[in-house]
Amino acid sequence: MASVIQKCKTDPANRNHPCEKVRCGHPWTVRYREPGGRTGRQREKSFPTKKQAEGHGLKMENDKREGTYLDPKRGAVPLKVYAEKWVARQHLAVGTEGVYDRAFRLHIFPALGHRLLSTLRPEDIETLAREMTAAGLTANSVDAYMTPLRSVCKAAVNNGDIGRNPFTGAKLPKLPSKAVDDKRLPNGQQIQDIADEFRRELALSVWLMAGLGLRTGEVLGLRVGDFGEDRVRVRRQITRGKGGRGLLVGPLKHRREGDWRDVPLPTNLREAVAEHVATYGTGPDGALFQTGTGKYVATSDFATHFRKVVKLLGHSWSPHDLRHWFASTALSSGLPLLDVSRWLGHRNISETADTYGHLTPDSTGRAIRVMDGAITQHRAGLVLDVAA
Repeated sequence: MASVIQKCKTDPANRNHPCEKVRCGHPWTVRYREPGGRTGRQREKSFPTKKQAEGHGLKMENDKREGTYLDPKRGAVPLKVYAEKWVARQHLAVGTEGVYDRAFRLHIFPALGHRLLSTLRPEDIETLAREMTAAGLTANSVDAYMTPLRSVCKAAVNNGDIGRNPFTGAKLPKLPSKAVDDKRLPNGQQIQDIADEFRRELALSVWLMAGLGLRTGEVLGLRVGDFGEDRVRVRRQITRGKGGRGLLVGPLKHRREGDWRDVPLPTNLREAVAEHVATYGTGPDGALFQTGTGKYVATSDFATHFRKVVKLLGHSWSPHDLRHWFASTALSSGLPLLDVSRWLGHRNISETADTYGHLTPDSTGRAIRVMDGAITQHRAGLVLDVAA
């Protein structure tokens, strides 16, 4: 059992020993053993009052009985140190590693990196989110940058380094609906207008994103060998290196190295690719798009040029809206949700349904006709008898 003492009265090495006052005001120390009986390591902690020391002792003994005991010193490590060791143990895709690096370096470590892991509380998470929002980040961006910190805290709980996840009970910015507003997307003529104003050696990328539903990094990672007669095999994406330095060719989002997906290739885009190659040639490893110095095009450079073009046209679309146009056009035309989800490379079909499900053709009238036919054929007599 835990014992509570005042070292000023029992420990000759204590600077206040010997203390003969009954109410001296010196600290009270609780001593207890970690799980394991007599073989458990002895721990002690001091408190200003006897009541606080006794309360801590009771908690430690109770935690041992219930099997929830945690070494108080395990979480006494700066968040930055703990997180860096956690990242070093993970098997992260290069794109994910870059995102995590930016989140820690730009937002998490400056605000909380010096704090001991065990001292983090829900209010700290809320304060960090509020500071990100004040800096101009959207709710989606805040959620994305919180992801690595959330993973670190979850791992710390699972590893027994902290007893409570500071994200539990923390109120973060409410995420907007994932549903895409098709009324705010560019139409076909406006996409052509963007392509007409784009740098000529990159103009084809605009229609490849819109016609194939590709992400920016995916379209910039295309190579001539990826194109078949009626489909494109999407194998890779261009991402930024750790610390924002350099470009990397990595696996697709949500996929492992070597994974790929096939996307139907419209005939006119296949012909446009052939014309593009004949005019501009290819870049490294047969890359479809290249810089003036023969290197891969950076996603950040592409996005900057895209914003300049759409601003010139008087709009505010992002490159991702081209991908949305592909999905909305395919689904509103009656193509199966499962197929569209696979072509987009979503993690699962629920992501596609949450984002684009409202764009599928309304089946209400068809459902009425189907059920009327079934009821009339199989249950008409009973329905009429009940109604009568």
